Amino acid sequence: MTDESGIARNARLVSGDQQPATFQERGISIPFTTPLLSQARLRRDGDNRFEFLLPNFTTGRGNYVIPMKGLSSVMTLTVHDRILFEQIEALESHSPEQVRRAVLDVQATGICGPDAAARAAELLELDSQYLVLTQFILVTELLKLVGIGAADLLRPEMTPDDSKRLARQALAKVAGMVGIAPDELAGRVDDLGVVVAPVGLSQCPRPGRLRILNIRLEAFGTELAEWAELDGSEAAPLGAYCATVARQTLAQVQQRLGRLDAACRDPMQIVHDAPRLRKEITDQVGRIAWLLDGWDFLLILWENVRNASPSAKRELVGELSCLLPAIPREEIGPVLTATADIETINRLQRRWVRGNQDMGAGVLDLEAVMRLEALKAVMA
Repeated sequence: MTDESGIARNARLVSGDQQPATFQERGISIPFTTPLLSQARLRRDGDNRFEFLLPNFTTGRGNYVIPMKGLSSVMTLTVHDRILFEQIEALESHSPEQVRRAVLDVQATGICGPDAAARAAELLELDSQYLVLTQFILVTELLKLVGIGAADLLRPEMTPDDSKRLARQALAKVAGMVGIAPDELAGRVDDLGVVVAPVGLSQCPRPGRLRILNIRLEAFGTELAEWAELDGSEAAPLGAYCATVARQTLAQVQQRLGRLDAACRDPMQIVHDAPRLRKEITDQVGRIAWLLDGWDFLLILWENVRNASPSAKRELVGELSCLLPAIPREEIGPVLTATADIETINRLQRRWVRGNQDMGAGVLDLEAVMRLEALKAVMA
């Protein structure tokens, strides 16, 4: 079992029986490579200083809160984490999307190895390509207002320059219908594309990154529920608990996706009420990103043990149950404690979770660091 004396001397233990009030209180998940911090969330305290929330693996109850200034007394940070924290600290605000970009920028430098660097470069390129596709779909939606569809822009006899010229002419016609400059309309399309691209449009032939993550989460919830029914061990209720939280998260994401898709369905809003549309899209995409924050790491852990031994799955389910991203009260209300026997969950967590690092010594487990760096090569 993990020795938590180092943490106990430098942190306070807060109750884990209650949902956080807001996403900001829950904190943001960041894929640090220091083993202890890989399971931590970062947030600001009442004085706007950074602090970390670490799950209490020993008792399975509550979270340790460690101020940034106290970390050096508890553990040795990897070079990657020191650089990443500097990048995050320099951000003007800290949304999941902004932090993800900082994470990929640091990873792309090669500090976690060539595989992780290649994956970061690949993801950044995919983001860029998907943004172009999203903006193209927005343009085609606008062109429908003047009777031009995507097929008209992609006729076999047309060159790319021909397609661009036709699109510009048609957009100028749309802009003229409402008395705005063509460049202003093009700017609105570009801006809205940037905002909506992490989720993507329902009209797009490929789902966006967060829609794909949502699909993976749905599969996870189904698999955990089935596993819990068949396992028969004391870890089974923890699997059922994980499935419940996954499904509650999915329900909230689906509500947000419905609102987002409804807002993006009418292209006339782009020309008539772009500021209101942008605000609505920003809110829905931001909420979806927060709801799914932290799940990618957990899904990869589960996907890696799909074919593992029953005991390996039980141990992982125990750890996952301590790491689940709680849905804040502002988003869902106090339902999680109403649908789970928290005392039973805590007792079972104490039975199944395992320690990952000697926190009292604060010495880096280099093998664990390497495993975390390898995970970066497959994260989305």
